[in-house]
Amino acid sequence: MSKSLDRTKPQGALDPGGPGDSEYMSGAEAAALLGVKPQTLYTYVSRGAVQSLPTPQGHRHLYLRADLEKLRSRPRARFPLGALAASAMYAGDPIISTSITEITPAGPCYRGRPAAELASAGLPYENVAEFLWTGELLDDEPVVWNREALPAQVRRLAVALGRSRANAPIAHIFSLFALSIGMARGSSSQRLRSSSTVLAARQLIQAFAGCFGYLSARHAYVACANAEPIAAAVLRASGLACSEEKLRLVNGLLVLLADHELSPATFVARVAASSGADLQACMVSAIQTSSGRKIAEIYDRTEDFLRGAQSKADLIRRMRELQASGRVPPGFTQPIYPRGDPRALYIFDLMRRANRPSRQLHMVLSFVEEAQNKFDLKPRAEFAVVALAHALGFPRRAAAGLYILSRVSGWVAHVIEQRLSSALLRPRAKFVD
Repeated sequence: MSKSLDRTKPQGALDPGGPGDSEYMSGAEAAALLGVKPQTLYTYVSRGAVQSLPTPQGHRHLYLRADLEKLRSRPRARFPLGALAASAMYAGDPIISTSITEITPAGPCYRGRPAAELASAGLPYENVAEFLWTGELLDDEPVVWNREALPAQVRRLAVALGRSRANAPIAHIFSLFALSIGMARGSSSQRLRSSSTVLAARQLIQAFAGCFGYLSARHAYVACANAEPIAAAVLRASGLACSEEKLRLVNGLLVLLADHELSPATFVARVAASSGADLQACMVSAIQTSSGRKIAEIYDRTEDFLRGAQSKADLIRRMRELQASGRVPPGFTQPIYPRGDPRALYIFDLMRRANRPSRQLHMVLSFVEEAQNKFDLKPRAEFAVVALAHALGFPRRAAAGLYILSRVSGWVAHVIEQRLSSALLRPRAKFVD
C-alpha cells in the first residue's frame, strides 16, 4: 500500500564535463554569483534552497544554476544570512521542503487534496491518516484498524492512573502513555510489533483515544474495540452516546485538523526525528510543545469564555468586556488566515447541518455570526473545536485533547518524511551581549 514520496532532488553523481555542465556551476562560481562566502553557500544547500550534486571524483560538488538564479533574484538573498534565517524562523520564508501539507486560502491541502474536501466526502480519519503517511488514498472503502494491544506494563499504568484520580492535563496523559509504550519496546514481541511505523502510529492513536476516559466521570482508561473507528472510540471513552450525527461531526473535526504545515509542534517533531529519536519520543516532543501556555491556553480560555453562558446576549456582553480592556475574545483572529480560518467555517457548517441542533449550539452559532458581521471578529479553528466539543457534551478540557489527537497523524507523516533526509535540523544561534 505504501508509496514512496516524490523526491525532486536528482540522485547520483554528475560529470562536470558531461551534457549537464551548463546547468550546473562550481562552488566558486556559485558563491561569486550570489556574492556570498562558501560557508554561506553551504548553508543555502543545507536549508534546501540550492540543489548540490557530487562529481564522480567525490571531492567537490556542483550546484544547480536555476536554483542559484532564483535565489539571486530575490532581494532578501542579499541580506545578511543571520537576518534571513531569523525572520524565517517566525512565520517567514519556508525553511523545510515538504510534500505533505500546503496552506492555501481555502485551508490546508493534504498531498494536493483540500482537507475540507476530504472531510466533506465523509472519509474516515483512518483513511486520511494513512494518506498522510503513505501517499495512498483509499476513498472507496474505510480503512479498518485492528486493535493494537497495549503492552502489559502500559496496561498496569492505565489502571494505576485511573485509581490515582489525578486531574492531569490530557496532554500530559498522552505523553505518559507514549513514553510508556516506547519503553515497553524492550521485549522481543513488542519490538516486532513496533517495527512498522504505521502499526506503531495506529497503536498510539488508539491509546490516546482511550485516554479520554480519564476526563469522563468514569475516570478510567477505555480501550478501543477491535476495528472501532477512532471517532467512535473517542465518543465512547468520553462517556457520550455514539450516533451517526456525532460520529460525522467528530470525524470531520479530526480530518480537518490532521495537519497544518510547520506549526511549532510539527517542527519540534521533525527536529527530534532528524536526531534519530523513535516515534514515541517524537510524539512526546510534539505533544508537550502543544501543551505550552501560548497554545493550550487558547483552548482553556475559549472554554471558560463559553462555559455558563445562557444566551447570545450573554456572550456578546462578555466579548464587549474583553474589548473594553483592550483584549480580543479568545479563539478569534488567526494571522495565517487574515480573512478568516476556513477550518473554523467548515466546522461551523458541519454543526449547522446537525439534524437536531441544540439550544447551546444555536446560541454559539448566532454569536459567531454576529461577531463576524458586526464586530469583524473572525473565529479561529480553536474556537470551533471548543464550540463543537461544548455542544456535543464532551467533558471539560476535552477540546485540547481532540486537537492533539487529530494532529498526531500529521506529526507522524512529518516524522516519516524527515527520516528520509540525512540532515540534522540544527538552527544556528547568535550570541548577543
